[in-house]
Amino acid sequence: MSNTAVRYLTMLRMVPRYPKSITTTELTERLDEQGFSVTMRSIQRDLEKLSIDFPLLVDESSRPFQWSFDREATMDIIPALDLPAALTFELAKAYLTPMLPPRALSHLKPHFDEAHRTLLREQNPLGQWPNRVRVINRGLSGQRPSIDSDVLETVTEALLREYRCELTYQARNWPEPAEIVVHPLGLIFRDPNVYLIGKIEGREGVRQLVLHRASGGKLVEKPLERPEDFDLDLYISSGAMGILHSRAPMFLHLRCDKPVLNHLIESPLGFDQVTTDIDENTFEITVTVGDTQDLRWWLTAQAVHCDILEPDWLREEISSTLEKGLSRTQKTG
Repeated sequence: MSNTAVRYLTMLRMVPRYPKSITTTELTERLDEQGFSVTMRSIQRDLEKLSIDFPLLVDESSRPFQWSFDREATMDIIPALDLPAALTFELAKAYLTPMLPPRALSHLKPHFDEAHRTLLREQNPLGQWPNRVRVINRGLSGQRPSIDSDVLETVTEALLREYRCELTYQARNWPEPAEIVVHPLGLIFRDPNVYLIGKIEGREGVRQLVLHRASGGKLVEKPLERPEDFDLDLYISSGAMGILHSRAPMFLHLRCDKPVLNHLIESPLGFDQVTTDIDENTFEITVTVGDTQDLRWWLTAQAVHCDILEPDWLREEISSTLEKGLSRTQKTG
């Protein structure tokens, strides 16, 4: 392949999808970093030539011109999707659609569409995949709150570029919205909400910001300050996303009914879980878990199928909750 052809391919990979864009000046600098020494005028001519065969858009209202790919464009310069790849995209669509905000999914729509067309073209049972698969969320999921598209774009760009971002945010217990500067550390999709994990300038500790409570955002092109000991997986496993009651781990001992709670054997509550069969109808587990609100909700819901053997204080707490609930449901008038 000629050096010019390689440069064309490299340059096309640098052009983002609309509404993002890149200027000819930026392209010149990035190509130079890749070892292609070419003038800005040459790049402009190259892009005009390539726009004949590729869905490139140009904004000529400012100088230098700004280039982007059409929002609905599929990348025909990559290999055609084979059946396994197309099936993978169909799986991703099925699982991600209930979880991701529409704006996030819109970036993947061209790829989903191409995968669907590939499956329909093939005389293969896989072509019936969309008619044979459904995703059902466990539990009750409320309607997903709407997230401001600019906020989502700002937060994701800040995370990728490791910059700070400024948000107009209304916490539940704040009297009015406030402008805050956030050092973003991670993004967690926990249906139905999307959480930005980060530090707020002027406030202590790592915070959870619910993105639908932000009404505006902009990128602050300053490097974020990341705590040396922060790890997103450790943060989640600590129980923080389950609404921590205490940072101290809890030793839990349960006696469970078969087969209703057999899934605890296949999906342990913790890495140190030990399971012991008692008889054909019962088993016990011991495990270290986070002291969270989610744990209490689960134990309350499973009260007819498991006994809390340890700790005593947690058994008493769940018993009190159930008694209050029973009293409430028995009220008349």
